[in-house]
Amino acid sequence: MEDAYKDLEEALLQDEVVEAIVFGEFGWGGYHEPDPPFVPKDKQGVLLTIEEAKPLMRGWTLYCGFGAPLAYAMNVWTNKRVLWLTQYDGSTSLDSVSRIPVAEMPQMPGG
Repeated sequence: MEDAYKDLEEALLQDEVVEAIVFGEFGWGGYHEPDPPFVPKDKQGVLLTIEEAKPLMRGWTLYCGFGAPLAYAMNVWTNKRVLWLTQYDGSTSLDSVSRIPVAEMPQMPGG
């Protein structure tokens, strides 16, 4: 079974801890969202702890193929970074930025 929580865990750096998550809409404005939704509407746009978010992350993945994305928009705050789900033509992946200013070469996500 797809599990966005496991995907997120695998993307974390050493000693990185999730502090909060906010979920947004599924796909392109709710397009192809399952019924019932994995993340109920009353939990979207709400600041959640990882314990509250974890059960909502089962059944979908952070890494989708092309076409409409089959994932929820999300922002994730950790003790080291801020992460978000990005997509290009439906292909989704995580991007991030350090929570503190660092001198490292920025990248241009997308395609």
